[in-house]
Amino acid sequence: MWEDNNYCWVVICKNNWFHGRKNLFFKHRIPLAETDAYASLPALNSKFKVSCDECHKEYLYKPSEVLRHDQEIPVSFIPHPLFQLNVITCADEMTGQNNEPVRGLERRRSLRFLLDVGLVVRGGSVEKEAFREETFTISVSAHGALVLLSAKVALGQTLFLKNSETQMDMEGRVTRINSSYGGFVQVGIEFAQPSLTFCPVPSQPNNWKSVAKQTHTAWQKFAFIQNG
Repeated sequence: MWEDNNYCWVVICKNNWFHGRKNLFFKHRIPLAETDAYASLPALNSKFKVSCDECHKEYLYKPSEVLRHDQEIPVSFIPHPLFQLNVITCADEMTGQNNEPVRGLERRRSLRFLLDVGLVVRGGSVEKEAFREETFTISVSAHGALVLLSAKVALGQTLFLKNSETQMDMEGRVTRINSSYGGFVQVGIEFAQPSLTFCPVPSQPNNWKSVAKQTHTAWQKFAFIQNG
């Protein structure tokens, strides 16, 4: 299992006396919801209340006080109510389906496993050139995969994946780019639709099952994609 950047929407707790007892410069960040490196802040129309997970004091915050931060959050974390229903998958937007939205932890907190799955990745490089590259995954989850690429890609761009063995197709977006090594970079890709079968593992963990209802159309939407 691998660990990637755990981006969250956070606010700074205003109880400076409590959190600054040991370090006057310390600012405690209260997690509100998980996000990624490029997602826009959900629509927040007015001030809202947040209760601190440590001092348990409640304060009012303006939307402008919400920050994106890279930090670990506990597995038992529950997103702030204003953020729980703000996730609409790209696939639903494409088809107009009114599927139940995927909530915070279900969207990004499925377990990741070290697994070598052969893929063909297609897209456009940062040099504006189309590419088709045969590669493999380093690790996988129901929500995405970490792959090696020699093509230069950018955060947020769309890539098209094909499982070399099953010929299943999947669309994804780049959410992470690591430093290069030997001409390759590790690229984190989030699937447009969670999938239990695109990169199957020998024994699926329980939290993969929670997204089963959203997987049956994922590859069908891209079944007619042709290799470049």
